[in-house]
Amino acid sequence: MNVKVIESEGWRAEVAPTLGGNIVSLSYKGRDIYVPLKSKKQLEINPYLQGAPILLPANRTAGAKFGFNGKEYKLPLNEPATGAHLHGLVHRQPFTVKYCGESEIKLIYENKGDIYPFPFLLKVNYLIKNGVFRQEYTVINTGKSEMPFTFALHTTFIEPNCFSVPIDLCQEKDGFHIPTGRYVPLNSQEQGYTSGSPSKGLIISGYYRACGHTAYLDNLSYTVSDNFDHWILFNGRGESGLLCIEPQCGKVDGLNIKDGCKILNPNEETEFWTELKIMK
Repeated sequence: MNVKVIESEGWRAEVAPTLGGNIVSLSYKGRDIYVPLKSKKQLEINPYLQGAPILLPANRTAGAKFGFNGKEYKLPLNEPATGAHLHGLVHRQPFTVKYCGESEIKLIYENKGDIYPFPFLLKVNYLIKNGVFRQEYTVINTGKSEMPFTFALHTTFIEPNCFSVPIDLCQEKDGFHIPTGRYVPLNSQEQGYTSGSPSKGLIISGYYRACGHTAYLDNLSYTVSDNFDHWILFNGRGESGLLCIEPQCGKVDGLNIKDGCKILNPNEETEFWTELKIMK
């Protein structure tokens, strides 16, 4: 696996261009921030639980299909247990390195309709500046028609002692993790996520509407752009030493829900960003 390294101001990131442009290791002064990829076996067990894989479309698409502008589109059924398409295929694609310096790397990937039925260009930029580790993603519709999509980052943190996330409602799901179409109030455990909660020992798995754009993990702040309108939380049943705090644009199964996804016009682009900062 070919890895590019950027390092500055205490931050060190290892990026794998051929593995979906994923950040396979991120640390600050020797402290792991994301769960690092150390072996191919990790990918075989679960390809999403190292670094911050890019998801487009995000999370699950029920029946591995969706309708748009009077036409039905099919996606690979890669989660047979739920009958759904899961997380898109961007995280498996080779990206091209356009620039790599000491504290910044720029990547690009073009889909011509192979992994998603709408062509798009995805530009990715990782940089370290003013003590902040920043991730930037630009999605460009290169097709001749409107493009629906959802977008997320399966950001997999080393499990903190305490975390908080700004959420106000839960997107209800059925036994196959497909949304029912309703939002419901947070239960007592979920209410704790908003003010400060442990992760270890709890089973955390849910889809939530965002009511803010900064999460906290111990002394680490995680701020995301305001076009991320949901947070997805998952911790591997509280026994895996990880906590996924995933910013997402669009609802889970958003391609099948009215107003559940983002739509780009031909040649239109949109940018997403995240910033990590250690609080003194």
